[in-house]
Amino acid sequence: MIRIRYLLTVAAVLSAVSALPPAAAAKDGQRVDRSFTASPHESPRIAPIPVDALTVEAGMLAVTIDGAAQSLQTLTVTPPGPGPFPLAVISHGSPRDAAKRGGIRLRGYLPIAEDFARRGYKAIVFARRGYAGSTGDYAERAEDCTADGYARAGHVAASDYLAVIAAASADPAVDRNTVVAVGQSAGGFAVSALAGTAPRGLIAAISFAGGRGSTKDFTNCDAEGLTGAFDLFGRDATVPVLWLYSTADRYVWPDLVHRNFEAYSANGAPVRLEMVGPLWYAADGHELLDLGGRALWRPRIDAFLEAVGAPTWSADPGDAAVRRIAAPAGLSKKWHGRWLRYLGSAGHKAFALGPKSRFGWASRHESRGAAVAAALDDCQAKGDTCRVVSVDGATVD
Repeated sequence: MIRIRYLLTVAAVLSAVSALPPAAAAKDGQRVDRSFTASPHESPRIAPIPVDALTVEAGMLAVTIDGAAQSLQTLTVTPPGPGPFPLAVISHGSPRDAAKRGGIRLRGYLPIAEDFARRGYKAIVFARRGYAGSTGDYAERAEDCTADGYARAGHVAASDYLAVIAAASADPAVDRNTVVAVGQSAGGFAVSALAGTAPRGLIAAISFAGGRGSTKDFTNCDAEGLTGAFDLFGRDATVPVLWLYSTADRYVWPDLVHRNFEAYSANGAPVRLEMVGPLWYAADGHELLDLGGRALWRPRIDAFLEAVGAPTWSADPGDAAVRRIAAPAGLSKKWHGRWLRYLGSAGHKAFALGPKSRFGWASRHESRGAAVAAALDDCQAKGDTCRVVSVDGATVD
């Protein structure tokens, strides 16, 4: 009987959403607030901290999840000084190919972590159970693509966030009363679930391209089930969430974003939706969180933090844009899109070029040397002798 009532509720939500006029759909540059009221408290401000003053450390964090001890791989960015620092916890998406879960590189999330650390936060990027070097079995599998299945997967991922927040908050250098959660794709889906659990200290959440269940471009295992899960999350959500999406997202496309937003906000969940246009560095807007998207997401995060009264910097440091250098001579024009993808990617990176426009590239590495070696391997696997033409976005003579 409960299941029947739930299905009728989801059907009503979806019917109401589908009845909205096309003009109601979020477009490029549009901001939509629902049950979102600006905080009466002014955001604490600091001068932007220089990048070279930050400490970046790779490590493992001991946590307890569902009563079991786990060790989660982390990349922590800390401002100078003794603290206590507000806390930002950041996590990743879930690859379509299950075999790639272990290959997630946390360096890809360094731009957003650095931005929070430059605002005075201790920023912890972490790999959830079953990903990268973290212990534990992959636990986010939805038994089916229904709303219940999706919601379970979201809450399981949210439990990893809860564990990281609890472990990090035990550090006297952390302000346990000021926490912001950030997630990309399946991680963004998880922070929308987390907003309903309202752990101590969580004052805001930010979802980049939040969703799950993509099977191929513009296809979901069950789009209505995903929307139903957002409806479930929104019933309990009290923490304000910023949703950031690109109009060119192939995993969570604009029409689906709109339906999810209407379902999530239907019962008063405080949420702000920001839509941005296509990305200059990637055909798929799902890559919004990468370095190349910083000029798009930084000002929107600034405005959101200010609206919720969260700590932020006194002024944008003005270095969001990524230098766009011309593609190397010898690279066929049809591959210039790969060059742009390289420029927009994060972490240590390199691009190698061989005869007849053969190329290889690598990003998200922990060192320049590792990036160079990986780019050469990628290029020379095609059978050519290659040379490195760019490292970390700069031309190599």
